[in-house]
Amino acid sequence: MGRLALGIAIAALSFVEGSGFALAQDQQANQQQLDRIEQKLDRIIEHLGIPGQDGASAKSNGSLPATGNDGAKKQASSEAGASQGYQRGALAIARVAPAKKDDLPEIPADSVGSFVYIGGAIPLNELSRKGVLYTGLTSVELQGWLKVAEPGRTQLAVEYRATTGSNVFVNAGCIASLWLEDRSIGSQHGEIPMPAREQKTVSFIFGADLHPGLYKLRAWLACTEPRDLHVLNAQLLIKTPADMNLRMIDSGELLHQG
Repeated sequence: MGRLALGIAIAALSFVEGSGFALAQDQQANQQQLDRIEQKLDRIIEHLGIPGQDGASAKSNGSLPATGNDGAKKQASSEAGASQGYQRGALAIARVAPAKKDDLPEIPADSVGSFVYIGGAIPLNELSRKGVLYTGLTSVELQGWLKVAEPGRTQLAVEYRATTGSNVFVNAGCIASLWLEDRSIGSQHGEIPMPAREQKTVSFIFGADLHPGLYKLRAWLACTEPRDLHVLNAQLLIKTPADMNLRMIDSGELLHQG
């Protein structure tokens, strides 16, 4: 009986060990099969070009994404842009003003000078005050970065103000074109009524839904020259979600890379 019991015990133990080994083998085979299926799914997703959650477009809510500033980078850019190689103000490139209204949308290849725009009025007919050695009427191309501190609708506007003598019968034509992140947010043109013995103005307003961060900004400001011109200024205005009205943009909201 002792030998019989010992034999039964050894057989049972062998059966348990064999079953456990088989189960382990089955589990390992199943895991390998799952891994192969997952790899195939990854290759299919990559082939179809479907982005993951991290690559989801920020445009899903119709807003424009900032350039490479997320998380801590956005906060650092808002508080210490200069420490990351940014300086206050946008680069203003002065170009000869178009002679005809039909030429207003075209940005000339050549420039006559440049300066740093920190907000306020740009004297297009007297840029010598900005160090530009050109006495004729100029147009200005702004290049830089717009610093956005709050999420929501941000409005940008360009306003022209002109004063002339009495002997003027042809209206001055003006244009304003704006780009954010190399995408046009609008181009508008109009006329300043003449004569402008008292100051006359024309304004163009643009808007975009933005998140906090830095946005690559480009603006084209140009007018044709009326006769007997005394003053022709252009200025960039802004209305953030926190503002009640449009106001002059300041140097802290415009940056350029030094």
